Amino acid sequence: MRRRTVIALVGIALLAGGLVVVGIGGFATGGSLTEMWISDTPRDNQVNHHAVGVGPEDEVIVIPVAEVPYSDVPITNMSCSLVRVRPDDGSTMWRNGMPADDCFTHALTQPAIEDIDGDGSQEVVGSTTEEALVVHEATTGREVQRLPLVSYGYGRPTLADFRPTAGTEIVTSDITGHVLAATATGGERWRVSLNETFGGRVSTYDAPTVADVDADDTSEVVVGTSEGVAVIAANGSVEFTSPVSADDIVVAQADSDPAEEILVAASGHVTALDGATGSREWERSFSGMNRIRRTANPDGNGVTLYVGRVTGEAIALDAQTGDTEWKTTVATGEDATLPPPVVADVNGDESMEVITVTNSGRVAVLDAESGAELARYERAVPIWTFPTPADIDDDGSAEILVRYGDGRVVALDYASN
Repeated sequence: MRRRTVIALVGIALLAGGLVVVGIGGFATGGSLTEMWISDTPRDNQVNHHAVGVGPEDEVIVIPVAEVPYSDVPITNMSCSLVRVRPDDGSTMWRNGMPADDCFTHALTQPAIEDIDGDGSQEVVGSTTEEALVVHEATTGREVQRLPLVSYGYGRPTLADFRPTAGTEIVTSDITGHVLAATATGGERWRVSLNETFGGRVSTYDAPTVADVDADDTSEVVVGTSEGVAVIAANGSVEFTSPVSADDIVVAQADSDPAEEILVAASGHVTALDGATGSREWERSFSGMNRIRRTANPDGNGVTLYVGRVTGEAIALDAQTGDTEWKTTVATGEDATLPPPVVADVNGDESMEVITVTNSGRVAVLDAESGAELARYERAVPIWTFPTPADIDDDGSAEILVRYGDGRVVALDYASN
């Protein structure tokens, strides 16, 4: 991947009604973001921070919403709930609550949605502060199975076929570093305590990643913790660990060797690990919190990793070398922190754009090659987590589902000027 000289800390001008970003490398014609709908899921707080779940056909949209105890609002069995909404207008299809005694900020993870049992209907899989992994029917919201967890989950469960036997498995981790693998029908495969693996208390925030990271033709489960990264075999044995703290993990093929790279981010650093050995390939030091979620190859010259910074910057790094390709200041001030950027084709041109959000409530679409800002939307409510792109209107381009702190989700449509 070639290094780009465009540093898009830029002047913004309006030209012919469009948002244009002026960078060292020239101009980028922008577009606009328009509200399609806002969900009817308000809560009397501004700290909802678990992302929207969307199924593989972009038809099933499920929102986890949570109330905060000890406020002026009474907590009921519906205060913390999963809510399925219609793609066309965001109206509610069903709500499924949980016991009031278990309802608090982290009540429900982002759900994973897929037909896990092959019956032709999708299921909604999430972890809860009931200390359980729970599976619901996507059609009705009816609970169909649950498995106990040691503590509550934080990251989304992962659905993948990673064992020799046919069928989808569920793998999830709880906040205290316990990993569970289960069958689609609720049978327990194995459990791993990463506290024992690392010899001390760990915290786990991101979803497990399932991939063949060491190029041995079998998939592994990769889990990031506050104390390091663990690569777990399909049978539940720990293959190796790497003592690099990892709040977020992305697996990608960034170089020419067979093994994939495990890209991790946490406070103070972004690091690439060799998927076969766990050894460091490169590391960048960045003060404060760093967040990652997606890679892309926008120019065909190599994989780029997109980083959200506590400083309000989005940074594109060459995933093979760690070199900076571009840097854009999305926001400034106390609430400028960026959750993990995501990538999607929002304008239907078959190339990826970078979607960033800030704690101040701003959504910005950036050019993936240059970092130039293409469009912006703002709502005076905090955003604490990444947006979810999905083509919810079948127009060939992704819309942006933004999870705001007040419980609502805003669906945004991008249009080029």
